[in-house]
Amino acid sequence: MKVLLRLLRYTRPHIGWAAVAVVGMVGVALATVFLMYLVVPLFDNMLGAGAAQQILGKNVAGEGSGAGKKPLSPVVRGLQRQFERARAALASHLPSEGWALAALVLLTVFVKNALTYFGHYAFFRTGLATVKDLRDHLVDALLRQSPEYFQQQPTAVLMSRVTNDVEQITAALSDRFGDLFQDSFTVVGLLVYAFSLNFRFALAALVVAPLLIAPVWHFSRRLRKRSHQSQQRLGEMNTVLDEVFKGHKVVQAFGMERFEAARFRQATRRHFTANLKARKVQALNAPVMEVLGVGGAMALIGYASHLISRGEMTLGLFTSFLFALYCMYNPIKRLNKLNLALQMAIAAGERVFAVLDAPVAITDRPNARPFGQLRQGIRFSNVHFAYEPEKPVLRGFDLEIPAGKVVALVGPSGAGKSTVAQLLPRFWDVQQGCITADGVDIRDFTLASWRGAIGLVTQETVLFNTTIRANIAYGQEEVDEERLRACAQAAFAEEFILEFPDGYDTVVGEAGIKLSGGQRQRLAVARALYKNPPILILDEATSALDAEAEAVVQKALENLMRGRTTLVIAHRLATVRNADWIAVMDEGRVVEQGTHRQLLARSGLYAYLAELQGLTE
Repeated sequence: MKVLLRLLRYTRPHIGWAAVAVVGMVGVALATVFLMYLVVPLFDNMLGAGAAQQILGKNVAGEGSGAGKKPLSPVVRGLQRQFERARAALASHLPSEGWALAALVLLTVFVKNALTYFGHYAFFRTGLATVKDLRDHLVDALLRQSPEYFQQQPTAVLMSRVTNDVEQITAALSDRFGDLFQDSFTVVGLLVYAFSLNFRFALAALVVAPLLIAPVWHFSRRLRKRSHQSQQRLGEMNTVLDEVFKGHKVVQAFGMERFEAARFRQATRRHFTANLKARKVQALNAPVMEVLGVGGAMALIGYASHLISRGEMTLGLFTSFLFALYCMYNPIKRLNKLNLALQMAIAAGERVFAVLDAPVAITDRPNARPFGQLRQGIRFSNVHFAYEPEKPVLRGFDLEIPAGKVVALVGPSGAGKSTVAQLLPRFWDVQQGCITADGVDIRDFTLASWRGAIGLVTQETVLFNTTIRANIAYGQEEVDEERLRACAQAAFAEEFILEFPDGYDTVVGEAGIKLSGGQRQRLAVARALYKNPPILILDEATSALDAEAEAVVQKALENLMRGRTTLVIAHRLATVRNADWIAVMDEGRVVEQGTHRQLLARSGLYAYLAELQGLTE
């Protein structure tokens, strides 16, 4: 129930449309009850020569209840008065009372269906807008999460939360929740009407209610359990599929097509089994309800024949009562299906709120202030960090990056170089020690302002499936064309951009698949130039390129680094030999520092790495 109430809180911004929907649905319920009452004069007055008046007429006229007749309820008297007024108004414009009655039935049906349309439209709009807000908040929450969260949650599972789970909620809030109000109002109105016609007969009809309630409760519990299992299996299947698609080259290179196909079939078989169990519960629900409903109806007909034989009910009243019961059947059936849909939505809501409520590891400190301008430099002081307990990556790491200087970080694989690049923009936070900018802990700056001051170019260039222009001016609504082209030229990117027929309007494809590795990297440099950050991180920016592409990108990077405080993470020492300062890392700490020539002269780890790479001067 807490999950459902929390979902409903998302409707608050759309309460106006929800109110319109409720008013329309109340009108539908009232029109339905009045339509059921019109069955009495249709059968008794038109087809039964006024039989209904023998029971109804005297009470309405105030002439007493008649021998053996019970007084009419206020509900039936009110309906009778409204009927007489409407019939009189229509009779003055039509040839006979029969025509007036027929016109009144048609008018009531028209009003009922018009209100049904407006009520359901308003509810659909409310539900869809509510789910849209929920999905937007879900994506907002995911965008705030740190890399640690995404390492623990497979991408396919998170995509399932945003798409499949939210669709389950859509089915309940938009498609089914309107039925809850509409059918609830209708059932209540018809129940009041039924009890007003004959209390004992209505009470006898409700004897069969427990037979309907028990299956509802039983099926809802089983379906909720099966729905959980089905969604878990779907997430597993999506995970396998995502891995296969991303690693298809490796799969083919190792000849593992059959292995991966078998692994996917295992996942689909588990999903099939879980899904089939859920559908089995759904399929069994309707037949059980119908068998119980027909059995109850037969019992009611037997009791009604007894009342008619005693003169306590006419055929028209009984027919009206049956119509009321029949009209309750479909709403109750839909309410049962609604309950099943709600159970599935609650299960999906639990998974969605688990994402929304997941703690964000990297947040602004209380009273965090905006970052201004870097004047002195950045310092790593006794920094310790581990991705997993008891597996430290950084062990007392110390490094100073003076403002406006280029500092390179080199060392063997696994030394912790890329971790340093992850800590500086606070993708992760240090676990001991601190990182300061002009003597201020970077955790005292707002995340938005600190990250806004940093440009990042990595080995794995991320481009979006949009135009070259939009990729360079990433996230900018208004693009300065002159500045954009200047950045592309400085990154040596315009030479290949203009070779495309659409130039800057060329769509690069998913992950920039239409471009070569060097072209993608030059666009990443142009993007960093357009952002114009005072601090720059280059993490193995040229390691995946061939010699020719690397030479071009290196020139672009030199243009990018000019006048900026830069941290360069590199494996190939030739790319950092001109850095202002080089720090050599090993086993999570700095073991050597100096210029290229100084480090070569010391014959330490740097000189050893240089010798391995054939770099002698």
